[in-house]
Amino acid sequence: MTLPAPSSLPWQRATLERALALKTAGRLPHAILLADAGQRDIGDFVMQLVMLLLCDAPAGLEPCGGCEACRLLLAGTYADFGLVTLEVDEKSKKQSKNIKVEQVRELIHDLGLTRRYARLKVAAIYPAESLSRAGANALLKTLEEPAPGTLLLLVTHNAGRVPITLRSRCQCWNLRRPRPDEALAWLAERGLEADIATRYLDFARGDPVVAVELEAGDFAGLVGEFKHNFGRFIRGDVGVVGLCRTLLAQDADAVRRLLDLTLRAYCFRASGLDAGGGALAGADPANARELLRLQQRAGPRLQVDENNLDFQLQLEDVLISLKQIVTRRAS
Repeated sequence: MTLPAPSSLPWQRATLERALALKTAGRLPHAILLADAGQRDIGDFVMQLVMLLLCDAPAGLEPCGGCEACRLLLAGTYADFGLVTLEVDEKSKKQSKNIKVEQVRELIHDLGLTRRYARLKVAAIYPAESLSRAGANALLKTLEEPAPGTLLLLVTHNAGRVPITLRSRCQCWNLRRPRPDEALAWLAERGLEADIATRYLDFARGDPVVAVELEAGDFAGLVGEFKHNFGRFIRGDVGVVGLCRTLLAQDADAVRRLLDLTLRAYCFRASGLDAGGGALAGADPANARELLRLQQRAGPRLQVDENNLDFQLQLEDVLISLKQIVTRRAS
């Protein structure tokens, strides 16, 4: 397995400082649930954290890169580190939707073996919310009776979806999102002008890493095109199949983001608020509640495989439901 390259972002420093202080004091817990508040893939940060905990001579919050642990981790051959994540089927090339119990049992076996080095033995499970029920149950005894000198990292995008039986046996750390000023400063360093950075941060729900990716792909242009096509759909100039055809030509993640932004905008408007939280006339609480319920349903329903016919069917259903709510309010 190819491991992510270690790196961290400025707003993640507090978590690294906490980990290093506990390591220095000899007070690291046996298990940490690291919740990232829905930020984009944090595998790079997890590797930075692991290297910092195992490095023999860190320079501040930076692993030295030259000690035995750093060299072996960078080569992916450090015997006392294990990563369990979603597997990719060799034939279909599709990623599994769950971390299987067999993967967890193998990890538990490895944690019980004698350490090869005089350092911590570390294992990471990511994303922990994707553990199968059997896999989660298999972890319980390991969390209750950890082997000495081991650390288990459960890394999750959604701590609420990790079984309480696991959460209650871990020390819970929240990896905070950047403040708007931090995010804008970071984007400015990457050449984004303030107005563009602000716009893309809104598209990215405050995640500057995603904002950079969206700006590189001209997501604003896609938003403008969707607004035009969606307006034609609302007026009846184009049917739901025609609108879906234009959407399905895009990446599925972009489609999900477009729908989420659209539903969020209508929720704000029906609640009598603009995007910045300012008051607007014409609030319709009943309509807002209906839109919010649709938004809550749409997220899980659109997480199906984009190559599956179900994705198109679910997309059509969400768009039809949204049109019914919007046109009912307009009339």
